[in-house]
This record gives sequence, C-alpha cells and structure tokens, in this order.
Amino acid sequence: MKTVLLVLLLFPVMVWGQRVRVTPEDLARKQSFLLLRDGIVVRGQVIRQDSLLTTVRKSGGNLTFVENEQLIGIMPIRPRTNGATTLSYQVFVFRDSSRVEGRFVRQDSTMITVRKRNGQLTYFEPELLLRVDSVNVATADSGRTFINQFSPWLLIGQTAYNPEKGRFYYRNKWVLLNEVEYGITRNWSVGASYSLNPPMFVEKLDTYQATASYQGNTIELNSKLSASIGRKFRAGLTVAYQPKTSSYFYKNGKWTVQALATFGTSQRNVTVGYGIINRGRQNVYPPWSSAWPPPYTEERIPDQSFITLGIVQKILPNLTLLSDNRINLGKRFFSYDDRGERATLSFALRLDRRRHSFDLGAYSFLYRNNYFWDGKKVRIVPYIGYNLMIGGKVK
Repeated sequence: MKTVLLVLLLFPVMVWGQRVRVTPEDLARKQSFLLLRDGIVVRGQVIRQDSLLTTVRKSGGNLTFVENEQLIGIMPIRPRTNGATTLSYQVFVFRDSSRVEGRFVRQDSTMITVRKRNGQLTYFEPELLLRVDSVNVATADSGRTFINQFSPWLLIGQTAYNPEKGRFYYRNKWVLLNEVEYGITRNWSVGASYSLNPPMFVEKLDTYQATASYQGNTIELNSKLSASIGRKFRAGLTVAYQPKTSSYFYKNGKWTVQALATFGTSQRNVTVGYGIINRGRQNVYPPWSSAWPPPYTEERIPDQSFITLGIVQKILPNLTLLSDNRINLGKRFFSYDDRGERATLSFALRLDRRRHSFDLGAYSFLYRNNYFWDGKKVRIVPYIGYNLMIGGKVK
C-alpha cells in the first residue's frame, strides 16, 4: 500500500519531467513552431507555460492555447517533411450551416473539443453538430487547402447535398447560363436560372439546347429537398419548372422531377438519379404549311425519363474531379425541346478556393442518329463554369 501511495504522489512529478518545457530561449524568440502529436504545427510567439497549457500569440495578435500533453517539440524553424505526406482533417458542419475545419481532440458528456487547422482550440456542444466530413488528401506540402464548397452541384446535374442555410450561390455555365440558389433551411433550397440567347455559332454546336434543360431567353425555377439517412447516405428530390416564353409562345411550361441518392461524403461521393420531364399538352404544328396562320393540333406529349450518374472525388488539396453523365430513355421528340441526344458524358476539374471555384473540362453528346447538319453522332465541346458563395462566414 505504501508503494502505491508513493507512486500516486510522484506521478505528477514524473509527468512534469517528461513533458516539453519552455526554455528562456523559446520565450525570447519572436516566432516559434510548436509540433503537436497529431501532426499540426502551430506558429507564433510563446508567451508562457503553466502545468496544463502553453500560451502562444499568433501573428494576428490572438492567443491560442496548447495542452502540454499534446506538445512534442518547440523549434525555431518549421519542421520539414521528406516526400509526400497525407493531409487529413475533419469538417464539422453545424445545424446553423457554419463549419469548422480541424481535428477531433476529445469529447465528454457536455462538450466536444476540436483543434482547428490554425492550431486554435474550439469547443461546442454535441447537439449543435449536424455532421462530420472527413478530408484525406495526399500532398507534398501541408499548407493551405480548400474543400469543395459547392458539393450540391456537379456540372449540369446535382447531388443530394443541399446548399447551406442562409447562403446565396451564383453559378455560371458556358458563360451565358446563370443560376442563383439560396438555402432556406439545411434541407430545403430554392433557385432560379436564366439563359441568354446564344450566338448562332453556339446554336450550331447545340451546346445549350442539347442538355434538354435550357432554351435561349428563358428562365427556370427550381427547388430541392434532401435529408441524411445514415452517416454516408443522403436522399434528395428536385423539382424544376421552365415556363413558356415569347420565343416559344405556342408551348406550355415544362416540369422536371428527379430523385437523387448520394453515397459518401460531401468531398467524395457517387450520386445516382432518376428523372421525368413532363411537357403536358402542346400545340403541334406541321413541318411545312403555306396557310397563315398555320394549322395545329393539341396533343399530349409523352413524358421523357432519364437516369444520371455523378462522381465527386477530392484528388488534391485544392482540386476536385467531377463527372456528370446522363442517359435519356425512350424515343426522341425533337419538336418538343428534345435535342436528340441519347446520352451525355462529361468530366471536369474544379479548382477550389475559399468562396469560389472554377470548373474546366469537356462535355460530350451522343445522339440517337445523325440528323444534324454535319452528320456527326458524337460531339465534344469544352465545359467552363464558375461558382461563387455569397454570405455567411467561412471558417
């Protein structure tokens, strides 16, 4: 019993002797690099050290605190790594749509402790947390990285992830297609898009019409509902309405409904979908008629169904690979906004930044037959897109 009591009394002294101690040289230095057990490097001026914490002043003047038990070294220069390393961290997304990037430290019955990527500790209640996404990328430098902030979208299609609550998003595709989205809640968003009339040479390429989603000088209204079902599965439903315009005054509006299922995290996932396009009853005109006004009949246009497959893969700290593919089922109805494509295949690289990103890639169309003027059944066009997040604080 005496031996046990002696060990208990001496244990704090043993721990004190094993921990990293701040030296007078460390205190005199204006900048030091503190290496932690989880691989994070904290840069700043060491101010003091007590029995539990080491206080560091960051470059902006803010103080951060490092637990002594997590500290494995204090160096005057940044430690170097040989070759490629694996950079891994978590993205903690809260119910108010805010987020924190860092690594989990500990959790008790009342609080979760996370070390942010700048080395600072942050604390929050478990009930505030919505989900945790893991980011694991290979990199030769552990410098700044950016997650894919636009996980709800592929190129033309979407995933089952929803825009964050209280934030506006602006997207531009092929220069002339403009979209605005807003997250009303964490599970519901609304948006609108407007397509400018493309130049004649672009119409020849069918870049816009071939998506079966856009016509010149038209608008489209859309809404998405989605919810998480398990940790790495999310289901969603999108509804879009494209009203008739002066350019197509004889046509009724077009409804598009699509069910989505996304497997994986917001940074790495696969999305499958099934959708239906409903054009309702249309005024059908003959191809050629010398009468004015030309005669027409009102007919119920059959619904067109399609399936989609999308892939999102974070491949580098600031780069995401996207693939957006679609197959149209059934017969074509060229006169009713079906541009004749059997399938669309695409891939692009998304250059991620803190609040915006650029999409660069290729978009291909596989047609049912060669009725186009150049007789080609396959057409490949460049894809260019821009995404911008407006509002809310990015942590």
